Amino acid sequence: MESQSESLNNTMAGDRRHFDRRHLIYYLRVFDGSSSRIIGHVVEITTRGLMLVSEEPLSVHEDYRLRMKLGGLMPKMEELTFRATCKWCREDENPDFFIAGFLLHDLSQQAADRIKKLVGEFGFSGI
Repeated sequence: MESQSESLNNTMAGDRRHFDRRHLIYYLRVFDGSSSRIIGHVVEITTRGLMLVSEEPLSVHEDYRLRMKLGGLMPKMEELTFRATCKWCREDENPDFFIAGFLLHDLSQQAADRIKKLVGEFGFSGI
């Protein structure tokens, strides 16, 4: 039986998609959970994973504690905090940037609901 991370890896690696992907109209900033260092900006997001654009390469297979600033887009919630593992990272089409894919871990139901609402209100259909 395939594990959740293997399934996501296979899904992210191929053209098959098990989850609706969404590009966000707003490029939300994502910070290291324990500092004010910007990790990158959200490009795509689901309740299972996200893709960031970053100015520096990110360590693959590393676990991160991340904070996503919502910038006043959602009342009563300024940011979401979650754990994620970087599954891949590569140079972007623009060689000044990198893109990285993350698998989200232990997302609370409230955070998942906020992500769904965020995508529904501010996103548009992905590729």
